[in-house]
Amino acid sequence: MKPLFEKIPFNERSSFLVRSFQAPFIDAPWHFHPEYEIVYIQKGYGKRFVGDNIANFSEGDLLLLGSDLPHFWKCDKDFQNNIDLNAAWFVIQFQQIWLDTLKRSPEMTKIVDLLHKSQRGICFSNDFTKQISSKLLEVGTYPEASQNLIAFLGILEAMTHDKEISLLATDGYLISPNDTENERMKRILEYILENFQGEIKLDIIANIAHLTPPAFCRYFKQRTRKSFVDYLNEIRISHARKLLIDNTLSVAQIGLECGFHNLSHFHRQFKNLTGLSPMKYQKEYESK
Repeated sequence: MKPLFEKIPFNERSSFLVRSFQAPFIDAPWHFHPEYEIVYIQKGYGKRFVGDNIANFSEGDLLLLGSDLPHFWKCDKDFQNNIDLNAAWFVIQFQQIWLDTLKRSPEMTKIVDLLHKSQRGICFSNDFTKQISSKLLEVGTYPEASQNLIAFLGILEAMTHDKEISLLATDGYLISPNDTENERMKRILEYILENFQGEIKLDIIANIAHLTPPAFCRYFKQRTRKSFVDYLNEIRISHARKLLIDNTLSVAQIGLECGFHNLSHFHRQFKNLTGLSPMKYQKEYESK
């Protein structure tokens, strides 16, 4: 099984595809496709990977992903055990020919720049997403194809005005879409997500990748430009930020819940990655 390359079901009558999804949870595999993609999360929360970026996702997230940029969404385990929770997401996918077409029009320079930036993945600000979400969901609902095309262009144009975008993958990030090692990376990421709250032994995850521990460490750093330990800590701290925002557990409990069995080590790692102590992070979020 190699769910790496996703074939988008385009037809000859459209240069972009609009789809809505609903499911008990999002469990999109580590995959890529040559098409650009707008993803809007209507319901759900969990972890997302875009290139070498790891972050929490939640309701209201809006992303623009460039061509062949690997990405991966997975809802938190809450969704697998709670029938009252469900996920919904809205997707627009469009072909690379759009970039070549827009380049020919000087009026489209800002949109062309936006698409170039999307090669690292773009996350739009919450305020902007709230303003644009209703118009976004109207794309694909008009009776005439030309109306949907104009609405779609309007979304791309509006995206150029968000001054608080976040670029996700690190500058220069690149994984060749023809690299069959993406299947191995997929197995590694899925194992980490399933087990990051407990101890992950190097020899076990190396075996998952069918590598020796030293070869695994070299391979992982080559693929992510981070050591395995640093990457694991990023996932754990990302989960800790979510729990601190939820504010239902003590800081000590959150450290344990995220795989840190030493409280001082948890505090140290949290401050290294966020610049704040867990308690100060929680207070600053509440003050906002």
